[in-house]
Amino acid sequence: MAKGRKKLEMWQGFLAGSLLSLGIYLLGLLLLTLLMVKGILAEGGSFPAVAVLCGLAALGGGLLTVRLTFWRSGGVLTAVIFLSMLVLAGLSFWEGIDWLGHGGILLLCGLAGGLLAGAAGHKRKRRRK
Repeated sequence: MAKGRKKLEMWQGFLAGSLLSLGIYLLGLLLLTLLMVKGILAEGGSFPAVAVLCGLAALGGGLLTVRLTFWRSGGVLTAVIFLSMLVLAGLSFWEGIDWLGHGGILLLCGLAGGLLAGAAGHKRKRRRK
């Protein structure tokens, strides 16, 4: 029997990371909505909180993908998959998204989270003889 974890297929790692990113983002939006309704978070502070949440969601999913697939650039690709899901949801539900304003900043925050996941990802250990 082999030691260590079972290596997953590449698509399974990307699917798990993308779903984790989406889950973190949706649960975080629910929490931010609750904080705004209760009056704890002001309306002016909602966009910076959503931008940080987008970056953290991409970071979490990217780290999971890097750890499952042992591929360091998988963090950026998971962030791209996550952000494409957000773009598709935005295009299908809302009209007139301002990509040069807040929408572009959210995309940049998500890509930054993916880059951080790739940089802080799994480091290969060298075997000693």
